[in-house]
Amino acid sequence: MDRVTHVIDPDGEVIIVLQNPNAPFAELSEALTSDKFTYLLPGPSDEIQNFGWCAVHNLSEPAQPPFEEPALEWPVTEEPAAEPAEPTAEPVEETVAEPAEPTKPTAESAEEPVAEPVAEPTAEPVEETVAESAEEPVAEPAEPAKPAAESAEEPVEEEPAELGLTKQPEENCFRIQVSAKHLILASSVFKKILTGGWKESITYLQKGSVEITADGWDLNALLIMLRIIHCQSYQIPGKLTLEMLAKVAVLADYYDCREAIGFLANTWINNLDESIPMTYGSDLMLWVWVSWFFQLPAQFKQATSTVMSLSSNWIDSMGLPIPNKVIGSMNSHRQGAIASVVNRLDKARDGLLSGTRGCSFECRSIMYGALTLQMQSNALLAPIPIAPYPNLNYRKLVQEVLSFTPPQWYGLKARQAHKCPHSCFESLIDTLNDTIEGLGLDNLVRE
Repeated sequence: MDRVTHVIDPDGEVIIVLQNPNAPFAELSEALTSDKFTYLLPGPSDEIQNFGWCAVHNLSEPAQPPFEEPALEWPVTEEPAAEPAEPTAEPVEETVAEPAEPTKPTAESAEEPVAEPVAEPTAEPVEETVAESAEEPVAEPAEPAKPAAESAEEPVEEEPAELGLTKQPEENCFRIQVSAKHLILASSVFKKILTGGWKESITYLQKGSVEITADGWDLNALLIMLRIIHCQSYQIPGKLTLEMLAKVAVLADYYDCREAIGFLANTWINNLDESIPMTYGSDLMLWVWVSWFFQLPAQFKQATSTVMSLSSNWIDSMGLPIPNKVIGSMNSHRQGAIASVVNRLDKARDGLLSGTRGCSFECRSIMYGALTLQMQSNALLAPIPIAPYPNLNYRKLVQEVLSFTPPQWYGLKARQAHKCPHSCFESLIDTLNDTIEGLGLDNLVRE
């Protein structure tokens, strides 16, 4: 499919071939368990300087003439030619079953279809089978030879259908005509592709035009970025959805053209209908990414705070190019906050057990038993939660601890409930906040 589907610049020298368009974007992965706590997803922003972008464009290393195809392709063309020779010999052995008169046609028929040196290995098994079965009647081998030849031709007839299947993804692609000069000026990545000594750059310098392959991008997001690069403001929407804004930001990060789209960032963000959600999900992580990329300190702090407070497992980047230091910092703060609550409970139990807390034997015994029972009923005792605290939500944990019910009892001589500084859980555990403070954008940028 060589027809251009979208024209950004009618005189453009570059055709961007977008394959597998509109691939799934920013999907929540499976719940990560404790054995995956060291897992981190590298983002394109961390790899872009070391040519990690070449994989998406199917680019090889810098070209060194002459430009030869990879050696791995040669066996692919030879093996199909050698394989049909083996199945043709096998049916001859199986069909040899009756009278021995037409043995000569077998030699002739074996020689006719083979006109290359490959015929020698095919002739040997035929002679061996005839020699071994000389005493047995041979049944018209010439007749099965024809269906064998026909069967050998059948896969050749099926090949176009198979090739058609492989060509379907190519047909389901978009070809966008753009200007090489605009790409080079706006994007360091496109500049490397077109002038950096790669096969594509040499093709461009020699022929004056070239095709660049991209894979999986959202078509509309790619068109928005390319139109911004080509200064076609009249075709750029002033309002985007949160997901589309995140997709455009991913493209701008990947092709290193943040400055080109930066002037529209405030317009898009101010016109967003979606606010930062108060539940953990894909939209919340999109806000983390957008606020990081466009450098929005307040939104970044709020979004990361909500993520850390509400995530019940290892925080995953969802395939977004959020830097590892941001993902790692969020996971570290979440684990530290949960560990702080668990440690407070353990210290309170140890203090009651050792006698450093509680005003009397009865006070220590009753409070120790009440705390132990409620920790056990909330899965906080046996086994004790350990990092990275799978299936443990910080906010829910704090709310459960704050809901612990202190026991009430009366002394032998007193007529009112016992009260002392250690007879309530608030005094044992201290005050707790069910929200983890968000990350500071400036601090992470400086790191």
